[in-house]
Amino acid sequence: MAHLARGARKLAALQLLLLAVTSAVFYVRYGGFQAGSVWGGGVIAMAHTLLLQWRRGCADKGRALNAGESLRLLYRTALERFVLVALLFALALGVLQLDPLALIAGFIAGQLALVAGLNKTD
Repeated sequence: MAHLARGARKLAALQLLLLAVTSAVFYVRYGGFQAGSVWGGGVIAMAHTLLLQWRRGCADKGRALNAGESLRLLYRTALERFVLVALLFALALGVLQLDPLALIAGFIAGQLALVAGLNKTD
């Protein structure tokens, strides 16, 4: 369990590093509002990662599942992640009116950290 927590901290640090670099590029190129929008996309990516890590921890701590139960859990988790990301994007674009390009760039930067960190959290 401590190994998973250490991996999650490393993943969060990588996400923050990539977001800081992306935000700095947007700040220099476009300005402060766009740099803040990058962080909005990063928050969405980090929320997605937190949900994924939480679900993984619950599955690891729980009883052994049969194939059907594992598949249902997989589909449920995928649906939850999709709904979470869609709702947060709707909030960011509709209510907060963040810059769409910067928001997507921040989300991609956060997701790149997840992809790069997958083999380090196992």
